[in-house]
Amino acid sequence: MRIGIDGRVLDRKITGTGRYLQNLLLELPNNHDDKNDYILFTNTKQSFDSKFFTIVNVKESFIPMKLYSPIWFNYELPKLLKEYSIDILLAPNIIVPLVDIGKTKIITVVHDIIPRIFPEYYPYFYKKYLSIFLPPTLKKADIIITVSEQSKEDLVDYYNVPEEKLRIVYNSSATIFNTSYSKEVVKKMLEEKLSIKQEYLLYVGVIDKRKNVLGLIKILDLIKKQESKLILVVVGEAGYISKEFFEEINKRKDIIKHFNYVDDETLTLLYSNAFAFLFPSYYEGFGIPPLEAMQSGIPVLSSNKSSLKEVVGHGGLIHDPDNHSAFANDILKLENDSDFYNGVIKKGLEQSRKFDIKKMASRLVNIINEIQLDK
Repeated sequence: MRIGIDGRVLDRKITGTGRYLQNLLLELPNNHDDKNDYILFTNTKQSFDSKFFTIVNVKESFIPMKLYSPIWFNYELPKLLKEYSIDILLAPNIIVPLVDIGKTKIITVVHDIIPRIFPEYYPYFYKKYLSIFLPPTLKKADIIITVSEQSKEDLVDYYNVPEEKLRIVYNSSATIFNTSYSKEVVKKMLEEKLSIKQEYLLYVGVIDKRKNVLGLIKILDLIKKQESKLILVVVGEAGYISKEFFEEINKRKDIIKHFNYVDDETLTLLYSNAFAFLFPSYYEGFGIPPLEAMQSGIPVLSSNKSSLKEVVGHGGLIHDPDNHSAFANDILKLENDSDFYNGVIKKGLEQSRKFDIKKMASRLVNIINEIQLDK
């Protein structure tokens, strides 16, 4: 079969959806599928295995991606599906063509439906976009992949998606977040690159209300009252309703460092050198950053809400996201008890192995091969 993949999400700065697809595309050539041909549609040149993938550079539009995607899916993509004789379309970023695309089958990936569950955390346009395109996408798709049991339950509860259409392919821990540098070299590199000299707690993710970023500051304030030497390093771009967070950062410039974006090499250094990773989010469809942190060998302190119970579970220290004192007490214990600290790291590494990229790639191939083509 010929599998077409919408890879345009790889043309932007890599975040959750892009990381999910990138991990799978890097792993797929490693003896997972010798039956199917894969055609990857992207706007920019990609460095994936050219013997395994046929990479097709499609036209880039000056129109923002969110506005252009419905046009591309319904006018440009059908032509490509016909030209390249695509049997199955894999859409890793939810939306699919709503026009007739002949016998081509559709697999879509829906990471979460948080805008439906917590609309107050999202801008009007994005909610409207999903309300128009998501319901027909869920009906049109032959198979819907999601990334956790939580997201699967949400799709059934909020959109009445038949369970037989749903499959889970977890996000995976990528080898990109392993470093061969020594601790001393990493510290020196971070000092030179980002002027980070102190030990730090790390947060990676969008800066918005749903992620409970103000909780980060409340936890930091509590440990500082107990004379902790840790500072907070935040990596993430401003999201919806983030003004208050930046106002609070400005009051604490000596103990909080914020970076809008760092490349993968720098992010790897930040993970590997962090004292611990802090993620008190209110709701996640999966939660890639805490998985990356566990794989990097640092303690993870996470919310116990939504899919984070699946992802972090016993591999980290989990609390109600508003229980700031519980988070603070655990951080102080990590600072003062090396056996406790090393035990949390060990459990995190064990937990991260459950999300092995090889298992995820094989699972995806099995799902693709489930589909029966129309004769």
